[in-house]
Amino acid sequence: MDMELASYTSLGFISKTALLARVSIQVMDLNVATATEAELVDFCIQRGEKDALIAGVHGAIVAKVTDSIVVKWGWTVTAAEAAMHEFASKNLDRDIVRVPQVYRFIQDDSGRGYLFMEYISGQNLAGLAIDPQNDIISRVAKIVEHLGQIQAPEQKPGPIGDCGPRGYLWGDDAVRNAFGSVTDLNNWLNRRLTLRNDSVDLSPYPLVLCHMDLCRRNMILGEDGKSIYLLDWGHAGFFPRFYEVATLSCLNPYDGDYEKPLIEDVESLLQLTDDEKRDMQMVHYARAAALRWSFSDENDNNDNNEPAFDPAILGTPPPLPTQEV
Repeated sequence: MDMELASYTSLGFISKTALLARVSIQVMDLNVATATEAELVDFCIQRGEKDALIAGVHGAIVAKVTDSIVVKWGWTVTAAEAAMHEFASKNLDRDIVRVPQVYRFIQDDSGRGYLFMEYISGQNLAGLAIDPQNDIISRVAKIVEHLGQIQAPEQKPGPIGDCGPRGYLWGDDAVRNAFGSVTDLNNWLNRRLTLRNDSVDLSPYPLVLCHMDLCRRNMILGEDGKSIYLLDWGHAGFFPRFYEVATLSCLNPYDGDYEKPLIEDVESLLQLTDDEKRDMQMVHYARAAALRWSFSDENDNNDNNEPAFDPAILGTPPPLPTQEV
């Protein structure tokens, strides 16, 4: 399979209302802008997995519709992803990073999302060697720096809309309901930090745009050999800037040539404060707890019938042994 096709493991689009875009783009015998939702859904179902570029990746299918359009569809394709993609496409500096143009987002009665977007021809970064000639590491680090300069439209952490955040920092079950405020996010973290008799307060930090899935496979080097396109906004949201850094060690465990130098370059560019470094560590501790235990939160109902974590079951920890000199 072409590496440029494999890059479309996840992509994002525009919101449904914004997106009956005034563009005249033909989908075979359909027009993306004017076709009914039923026609578009039927088109995707009829093609199914047999014509897919990618099938079964996190429950999504990605199919090339025309030479210039792809559609990503499935139960994991959400309105939140569409909204974050739209925000990024409108607010990022194209001289630093580009986001494919979005055309339309719809949902069927079962809740599956269908996102139609620009097809980008080029080289997937996963297929490029990491060397000084292509300057990939420093360019991705500058993308992280740029994302951290784009502030949220409101002081509400997480993605745009009514969904909770998804991704590597939230445990296997993600967060079911949206955070309404930074206080809600603090409460979610501190419930898990009870394991350490610790706590965190993120209210001093501005909320900025975070992609939260900067794997090389989610980036394409354009045919001009210069432009980098950033795909897959399914984990994106607005968080303190160190959240982007916190994800890097979670999502690239088998890509050491990329992960380690990227983290070093990003930390050098951002110059995180001691408080940011400490709070980033707290985020990692909370993630570890979320992977180990099921918690009951006001904004995250436990629907799995699993016993919620109760710190009382741990009792009082024994004193640390003294070290004899």
